[in-house]
Amino acid sequence: MYILVLFIPLLSAIISGLFGRKIGTKGAGILTSSCISISAILSCCIFYETTLNSSAAYIKLWRWFDSDLLTTNFGLQFDSLTSTMLIVITSVSALVHIYSTGYMSEDPHIPRFMSYLSLFTFLMIVLVTSDNYVQLFIGWEGVGLCSYLLINFWLTRIKANKAAIKAMLINRVGDIGLVLAMLLCLIEFGTLDFSAISGLLVTPNINRENVTIICLLLFWGAVGKSAQLGLHTWLPDAMEGPTPVSALIHAATMVTAGVFLIIRSGPLFEVSSLALTIVTILGALTAFFAATTGVVQNDLKKVIAYSTCSQLGYMVMVCGISNYSTSLFHLMNHAFFKALLFLSAGSVIHAVSDEQDMRKMGGLIQSIPFTYTMILIGSLSLMGFPYLTGFYSKDLILELAYDKYYIVFAYWLGSFSALLTAFYSIRLIYLTFITNSNSKKEVLMGVHESSLNITFPLLLLAFGSIFVGYLAKEITLSNVIPPIVSNSIKMIPLLFSLFGAFFAFVIYNSSRLWRSGMNPALGDIRDGILGYQGSSRIARPFYTFFNSAWQFNYIINHFIVGNIWKFGHLITYRVIDRGVLEIIGPRGISNVIIKLTQNISNLQSGMVFNYALIMIVFTTLFISGAPRGFSSIW
Repeated sequence: MYILVLFIPLLSAIISGLFGRKIGTKGAGILTSSCISISAILSCCIFYETTLNSSAAYIKLWRWFDSDLLTTNFGLQFDSLTSTMLIVITSVSALVHIYSTGYMSEDPHIPRFMSYLSLFTFLMIVLVTSDNYVQLFIGWEGVGLCSYLLINFWLTRIKANKAAIKAMLINRVGDIGLVLAMLLCLIEFGTLDFSAISGLLVTPNINRENVTIICLLLFWGAVGKSAQLGLHTWLPDAMEGPTPVSALIHAATMVTAGVFLIIRSGPLFEVSSLALTIVTILGALTAFFAATTGVVQNDLKKVIAYSTCSQLGYMVMVCGISNYSTSLFHLMNHAFFKALLFLSAGSVIHAVSDEQDMRKMGGLIQSIPFTYTMILIGSLSLMGFPYLTGFYSKDLILELAYDKYYIVFAYWLGSFSALLTAFYSIRLIYLTFITNSNSKKEVLMGVHESSLNITFPLLLLAFGSIFVGYLAKEITLSNVIPPIVSNSIKMIPLLFSLFGAFFAFVIYNSSRLWRSGMNPALGDIRDGILGYQGSSRIARPFYTFFNSAWQFNYIINHFIVGNIWKFGHLITYRVIDRGVLEIIGPRGISNVIIKLTQNISNLQSGMVFNYALIMIVFTTLFISGAPRGFSSIW
């Protein structure tokens, strides 16, 4: 059972990829969806054995490296963390597979797409079931490769090409940190097994400075994979891929890998208070940054993408205050309502002829009421509305942050981010469904609900977005001690969320009030957020700054990437590659050989008197040297 949960997705990917033309598009969809659904059922059985019955399993399959310096086995580790991640990965992936059979029905390359999805799921399972950093790194690189293949699935689109390359390169920057952390772990501990490192950390002669460096390097890797502030720019551009890809990357697989790495490396982080503080600060700043950027985005999928970035900031922030179970709980909750939001957004885009600009939508509530209900449930859960899935983890994270008095600013950043999250969630609903339609007549006339293959996964994810938080809180948070804070502190995030939702509704509903002359200021604020030309001079600079994601792309491209490119061209290429190495290497060797052969060939002049002179000279030398040689012999 434990090995089958890995083997079945791999088998699905191989058959669909190699024999897709034989089994056809329908056969590829049925095969891959069935295989991942079976893996989801097996994951539930594993969760029952390892978590509910507290019976962790460790399986050693074969030995990879066996030397004096390193011994590494290919092993599987199934504990409560792994089993929870398996349920999230396989259940969301199974629903995404089913959804894709309807969403991609008109695409001629469905077998290839389904093969990539199954391979993506397999490599993520390899990542979470590994018992050492080497095996984890294989899954880590694998999901990066699959993200490139899936984002670039429509390979004739230039934007998709650029987005895929950008995601690949930025993740390589983060991977450098993970590789260096593995090397330092090998030097410091002599092993890369999770359990062995955890056991060695209790020894008194541990070097805490080296452990701090290891933790910072591990966090560097997590920053790249989980799109934290600084290496986040690939995440919104990944929206160029098909919508099922966005749902799988953002909800259950790639972006959660960085958070999983921090949770799995928790014993290391507990040794270094400096690393934990940096993790908390960067997580809080990421949550705030992404929330401010999401407020002014007009692309439907990019709004949800920046909300993913913000929620990942919450997960990282709570890891920094040593509450890894709460981070895992929010990761699980987030997977369901974020998959619901992305897949529902795909249903909207599918209905309005592939239009993604919310300003060109509106008035869809009567045409697609089921999709509207799904997005409403997902948005309310994202906002942390009471008694929905997001409420149980999001408010707990903020309470735990407030309990750490030395870093209480993380609580206020998180609370204000909750206000902005509610604002852009209601903004998304209002612009897409409630406001007057801005669509073309032929587009609006053709709006209809999607097929059963699309709506059925949405319905299941809606149940998850409502009930998973309540059902899983006792299991996941069994070792979390609730912080003792006043009721006013507990109510602040909720009040902020309600205020943000109400403020968004008032602003975007202000057109009627503005026309009647009641409140022109609200109309100006709305125009500033939307970026209209008529907005005030005060609002437009803020809109431009936040809409451009705090100018991070400009700063990175012009001040970092540009200088690195110049350095690479002038130093590594012209001075080293085409300079020193070329002179010492191929060109230098060839020049020396050419000159040597020319000098030797000059001796072969072809004239008889030159040859006679050489013979006389060497004969004389031989005769004059012969007696000395003989006398030495005798």
